[in-house]
Amino acid sequence: MTTATTNNVSSKVERIEFKRLGFRLELLLSADGVTCTATYTPSGNGTPMTNNELQTFLAQAKINEGLIDSAIKVLLETSALGKPIDNLVIAFGTQMVPGDDSTIKLAVTDSLDDEQEQQNENGSSDNGKVDLRRVQSFLNVKNGQLIGTILLPGEGTPGRSVRGRVIPAQPGLPLEIELVKNIRLGDDGVSLYAESDGRLCWHGKELSVEDIYLIKGDVDFKIGNIVYNGFLEVKGDILDGFTVKSTKGIKVHGNIGVCDILSDGDVSFCGMNGQGRGNINCGGIIRANFIADALIDVEGDVLVETEIRNSFIHSNGCIKINKGILAGGESVALGGIESNIIGTVSSQRTRLIAGICYRDLTDLNQLFNELKDLVARFSAPVKTIDAKQFATTRAEITARIQAVRSREHPGRNAKINVKKRLHEGVSITLGQLNEDIRDGRDGPFSMIENTIEGGIRYLGLTDLSVNAEQIEQAFIQQQQMLKRNLSDK
Repeated sequence: MTTATTNNVSSKVERIEFKRLGFRLELLLSADGVTCTATYTPSGNGTPMTNNELQTFLAQAKINEGLIDSAIKVLLETSALGKPIDNLVIAFGTQMVPGDDSTIKLAVTDSLDDEQEQQNENGSSDNGKVDLRRVQSFLNVKNGQLIGTILLPGEGTPGRSVRGRVIPAQPGLPLEIELVKNIRLGDDGVSLYAESDGRLCWHGKELSVEDIYLIKGDVDFKIGNIVYNGFLEVKGDILDGFTVKSTKGIKVHGNIGVCDILSDGDVSFCGMNGQGRGNINCGGIIRANFIADALIDVEGDVLVETEIRNSFIHSNGCIKINKGILAGGESVALGGIESNIIGTVSSQRTRLIAGICYRDLTDLNQLFNELKDLVARFSAPVKTIDAKQFATTRAEITARIQAVRSREHPGRNAKINVKKRLHEGVSITLGQLNEDIRDGRDGPFSMIENTIEGGIRYLGLTDLSVNAEQIEQAFIQQQQMLKRNLSDK
């Protein structure tokens, strides 16, 4: 005699048991009804379970979907041998696939990845080395840029139980998000756009674009290299070996080491010791307490409180040292140079160039090198250029030199101010004038080019806002007036 009992051992699993003389069969249905396993146990005297009996049991349990023929064959063969078998999967329906939760598909990439790709394209690959300074974890965006697209929740795919019951699909969860700052939702209801340059921030449900990035400590291996579309503020130092780029400016409360600093805006810091390798490329104004052994290109002014030593500074503004010294290296400033002390007692080589755009200076040096190379080729024992070609090329280079020299720069001021002392050994360039200082001189005074008598014109100290050309023009007018007066007599 066969008996069947159904036992809901829990709310998750359904167990159906069949007993008869000779064996016990237990069918176990998973909570979702997709899987059916069989446990067969022979007992006492009696015949093994037959295929007809198994089909009857399955029909009584209403299991009619996803039957696995190979598993049923194994069950019957094991039964015929009088052996037990545990948890054999004999039926498997179709699982319900939940829909994907709503999320945002980002349209922006890591700026450091973009830079690395560019370096690889330029042939400067790191040969697989791990860059421990590459730990930046935020994404940069630009005003008006598509940040990403909201992907709506998926509907999911329905399933089917081993009893033929349809398992309804479970849709994905909607996205819970709040657009906090500098982000707008597009007219299509799913596109997200930045309304400011900055970094994308996602905290919990809040999404924003922040245009200020504050680092409360040092820029070290924990922070790594930085590429940021916004204003960067560092409460500590920028340690040796790091690259920091920011589009809207950089403020460092501490010091900068042997680093690469790039900014489209202003850069301010306490001090920098570049050890001859650290450099700053600034699109605005540089403000600092001191600068030593650094390479600096700046579009605006360089305003330093105490000193600049052994540095190469190229400025399209002015260079001013408020209280201290300018010594060593080379300083090129389109808008003039001012310092308490220039040079050193030991006559350390110090070169100052005022009233010249450093880009023009670079172009001129390149053109003069081309001219020098041209002359060398023509003067060589075995000429590689004939006289006609030499004359034509020389004329072209000369014209280009003249074109560079004739460039107009509204901020040009070929003037150097010394408030306390100018030491000997300093090389001075004022516009077209070049002169080495052989004897030191106490200040205060201003230096401009003496276009009447040649050499440097020393005069009483005037602010850098007073243009050298205007001062010299006054001297020229005075000289012309004196000549007229003499001729009248």
